Amino acid sequence: MIVRRNERTYTLRIAGRDYTITSADAPEHVRRVGVYLDRKIAEMGSAGFVNRESASVLAGLAIADELLTAQDDNTRLRRELMEARQALQEAKQHAGQ
Repeated sequence: MIVRRNERTYTLRIAGRDYTITSADAPEHVRRVGVYLDRKIAEMGSAGFVNRESASVLAGLAIADELLTAQDDNTRLRRELMEARQALQEAKQHAGQ
């Protein structure tokens, strides 16, 4: 195993099991990720999916959906920001004439 600089080993309890991971991310971030995944799996379990594997896959799908939606929103907002900057630049040019 190749360990990169600044990596730490963490143990996360997810869906009742301990998982040991190595990450260069901040401890608080790693903890938040683990808690978030655990909560998503629990949500799937409370929705009637008692099989841990099914609940995990459905949680993964829900998280992937959230990620893709956030990426789409990010792209849209970046485009809107670029258009607003261009409009501002054009307004400044017209005002300076």
